[in-house]
Amino acid sequence: MIKFLLQEIEKSPNPLFTKKELLNLSPKDFQDLTKRKILAFFRPSESDMEKVRLPRCQHGCPLTVVQTEGGLEAVCLDHPEEDPIPIEKDDLNRYAFSVDMLLVQLRTANRIEGDLHRINGGYFYVGYKTYSDNRVGFIFISKIGNEKLVKLSGLKHLCKDDDILVVLTPASKIEDVPLKGRLRYDKIIQTSLASSLDPETFELPIDKLVSGLLKPKAITELSKRQKTDYERFEYQCYDKIYIPGTIPMKRSNLMVVNGNEIKIGDSLFILFLRFVIELKKKKGGWVNIYTLESEAVITDVLKYQIYSNLRTALEGSLLVKDGQKFIQSDGSKNYRISTHPDFITYDKKKLLAHQDHHIRELAKKLP
Repeated sequence: MIKFLLQEIEKSPNPLFTKKELLNLSPKDFQDLTKRKILAFFRPSESDMEKVRLPRCQHGCPLTVVQTEGGLEAVCLDHPEEDPIPIEKDDLNRYAFSVDMLLVQLRTANRIEGDLHRINGGYFYVGYKTYSDNRVGFIFISKIGNEKLVKLSGLKHLCKDDDILVVLTPASKIEDVPLKGRLRYDKIIQTSLASSLDPETFELPIDKLVSGLLKPKAITELSKRQKTDYERFEYQCYDKIYIPGTIPMKRSNLMVVNGNEIKIGDSLFILFLRFVIELKKKKGGWVNIYTLESEAVITDVLKYQIYSNLRTALEGSLLVKDGQKFIQSDGSKNYRISTHPDFITYDKKKLLAHQDHHIRELAKKLP
C-alpha cells in the first residue's frame, strides 16, 4: 500500500482515498498506516463540495457528491450528460496522506537527528546522520520536475553543514546518466522511497546509498554523543571489535576485528583487555606503562616490543591497516585503544570462566 500511496502523492499534491479503496489494497497496511498517523481521516467542511476520486466518469474526471431523495449520487460537473453513479456513505470515509508523519516515521526508523523543517523551494529538510567525520543530510521533495532537477545542485548551498545530501522523492528516480554523474560529483544522491523504503520497518538502505562517497574508514555511523566523544577525546579510529571469550586452542584467544576473526596469545590478550577496561571508563582510555607494570600486565617498562606485537596482530584487520593509530601512544609513556568505547564489545560471562587467572580477574573489572 505504501508504494501505491507514494505514487499517488507524486501525481497529485493532496489526494484523498476512500476507506473502501484502501481496505481493498490491504486491511493490514490500512490499520498500520492509520496507527502511524500517515493516513489521517479527512472530514471536509460543510461549505466544501464533496468530491471522490473513485468512481470516476468515463472521461476519467473525479466526481462530485450530491444528495438526492434516493440517497447519494456522484455526478460529473464537466460532463452533465453522463449518468450519475449511486454511491454508498462508506465511499465518503476518506483519508489523507500525511507527508509530515511519513517523515517523522522515517526519522525514527533510521535514527536521523536534527530538526525536521521546510526549506526554500518546496523541500523538507528531514535531518542528518553522522558517519565518522562526514555528515549526511536528507532532503524530501514531493515532486521532482525538470525545473527542480536543475536546482538540486544548489541544495548544497542551503545545507552547508552537510558533506553529502540524500534527496528522497516519493516514486520518481533520476534516470539521466550525465545528471546523476554531475550530482554525484557534488556529493548528492537521489533515491525514491517507493523503490528503497522497507514497508514493514520504514528503514532505508542508507549505508549502501552513501558508501560509494565515503572512504572505508568513514562508513561507521556515529550518534550525536559518539561524535561529541570523538571531538573531545580525539580517538583516531572507527574499528569495531568483539571479544567472544572463546579459546580455540591453549593460550590462544579469539577476537573479531571488523568482522574478521583473529587469534592472539594470552600475554597480548591481557594487555588488550587492560586497555579495554580503561577505555570503558569513558575518560579517554590512556594507561601509563608504570601502571601496567605495577598490575603485572607487562613485565618490564623498558621493553616496548609487546605494544608492537599487539599492533601487528591487529593491523591486518583494521580499517586503515595502521596499528600505531589503533594502539596509540602519546609519546609520554601512555597507551590506549584509539576507537570509541561503544565499538568494543565482549561476552563477559565467558571471560569470567577463562582458564587464565589473570584474564578472569581483568574480566571482573569490565562493565
